[in-house]
Amino acid sequence: MRKIQILDEAVSNIIAAGEVVENSASMLKELLENSLDAESKNIRIEIRKGGRDLTIFDDGIGMSKEDLFLSIERHATSKINKKEDLFNLHTYGFRGEALSSIAAVSKMVISSKTENDDIGNCITVSGGKVTSAKDIQRKRGTTIEIRELFFNTPARLKFLRKATTEYINIKDIIIQMALTNPEVAITLIIDGKTSVSTTGNGIENTIVELFGRNVLKNLKKFHLGFLGNGALYKSTKDSIFVFVNSRMVKSKIIETAVIDGYYTKIMKGKYPFAIIFLTVDPKNIDVNVHPSKKIVKFSDEEAIYNQVLKEIEKSFENDDEFISPNLTQKLEEDKTFLDFSDFEEFLPEKLSKNDTINKKENVSKNIEYTAFNSNNKLDNKDSNSILVSDYEEKEKNTLPNQLFEVKEENFDFLFLSEKKSKKNSNIDSPKQNEPNSSEIVEIKEPIKTKSNDEIKNQNFKVLGQIFNTFILVERNGVFEIYDQHIVHERILYEELKKQSAESGISTQHLLVPIRITIDPRETELIFENIEVFSKAGFEIDKFSDNEILLRGIPTLDFRESSENIFKEILKNLKLNKNLNIKENIIISASCRGAIKANEKLTLDEMYSLISKLHQVGQYTCPHGRPIIVKITREDLEKLFKRK
Repeated sequence: MRKIQILDEAVSNIIAAGEVVENSASMLKELLENSLDAESKNIRIEIRKGGRDLTIFDDGIGMSKEDLFLSIERHATSKINKKEDLFNLHTYGFRGEALSSIAAVSKMVISSKTENDDIGNCITVSGGKVTSAKDIQRKRGTTIEIRELFFNTPARLKFLRKATTEYINIKDIIIQMALTNPEVAITLIIDGKTSVSTTGNGIENTIVELFGRNVLKNLKKFHLGFLGNGALYKSTKDSIFVFVNSRMVKSKIIETAVIDGYYTKIMKGKYPFAIIFLTVDPKNIDVNVHPSKKIVKFSDEEAIYNQVLKEIEKSFENDDEFISPNLTQKLEEDKTFLDFSDFEEFLPEKLSKNDTINKKENVSKNIEYTAFNSNNKLDNKDSNSILVSDYEEKEKNTLPNQLFEVKEENFDFLFLSEKKSKKNSNIDSPKQNEPNSSEIVEIKEPIKTKSNDEIKNQNFKVLGQIFNTFILVERNGVFEIYDQHIVHERILYEELKKQSAESGISTQHLLVPIRITIDPRETELIFENIEVFSKAGFEIDKFSDNEILLRGIPTLDFRESSENIFKEILKNLKLNKNLNIKENIIISASCRGAIKANEKLTLDEMYSLISKLHQVGQYTCPHGRPIIVKITREDLEKLFKRK
């Protein structure tokens, strides 16, 4: 007696429906794709009962009476005719399973009319079987009404999520389809309320209608779509929208290319907001991997990766405007930022008699800038010089809000004059017994300075240094604040990366090996990656189960012990086994080799740093932090309530 039987058509349809119609959102996706394939320009979707009831209206080309009946049959489609068409797809649908699968697990009413028909047609379907058919009066297009989804498959019905979750998934589908079809007006109505509405007036209008004007303001248009700046960074990858031949897809290779394109421009744990539109020859892509058509395969994944990566990197080259935050943006992002209009937060302490500054000495009709040297001797010879304070806090209990309290003994003033730059470039470094001197790290290789003629030819003007940490610059009519440590760190990073790419990192052999105690588990991790460590300049021998010998170290100018550098790399490797060890060494070396905060710089050194940074053309540190904060005249006018 035979055991194998051919399944009843109704059963096979329900099984097929399980692959195509996973939930309300996947059902909507199939119906929406059909409407778009039908050249619709206006689509309206109404959702009720957590997605179990749905109606979609479109003004597409419509279906004749004969096509209306065929549309609910399995493998019935107008999109392809022969197997070769599978590799030359220009439509969303092609499998011929969507309507038949939906009809098998719901109660459905379909009405449609073409331009050439005098009258429309309507059929009613229940559980995959046509129960009635009639002629109706209607306009060109198609309307599909779904009621009681999964009414005949209670097991599937149990797996539907709560209404709010289904609605979120539905909105996500609408957003994706609206982005890739910005010329189509799409309206989503949930339980009688309009949830999403686009006008079909182009991609930029669609972005505003979906995400708001602030998102568009923080997007950069490039050859493959749009890239978001720091104001739009997210904690998940959900805001990386990838479209291949106008089809929303999940592609790990493209997502990786996008994230790699933001390398050193985004902080750890954050992901970019990006919209990528990629056009690929249909013959070089396979969308027939899964019935949902979400997953695609490329014939040459490496070429796709390189194309996306290079376009993103190219768009970021020398673009500090997009990378650097401005004051207005930071005020909008940080809700805890103090409002300067609330003067009670910024009232200075009253000056004592001993601290009072003689107004006659400091204010006149024609304001003169004066400067004090470290011995507090007044110098009035050059009235055009710039006064910059080197703040050194003596009392830790000083209140932060005492912004306007000035105590001469708490300040050293650095006299920065273009006319006297040579003289002042030789200012003595702080002595060891001065406050904070222990925090100042001596630069092993001094910054190469520029001559007066070179300084005059720069397109920026260094105004000075504040808190011995930030460099103040005026450039292109904008006031800019640079973090000196990050500036130098980025410069060193680019130099070390170039050196590594050109000649590799050589090894410095030690006369006396460094013995390091490690965890036995770390031993295995080290020797699993011994070749990588070797290419990065480390020569390692096993001494015992929990000890190793460093016989050679990278010939890089570390400002910290090689043992500490090695342990940090090992710690990072334990946290992330896919860590690029050579890259980690370069980042560590550039960070520790850079000048630090609380380090006094001469005018020439500041000019040299800023000039070199703009030659490099990268405006984040290797960890993704911004190097420059910009303050425009408009920002200041807003703070002072001029606008």
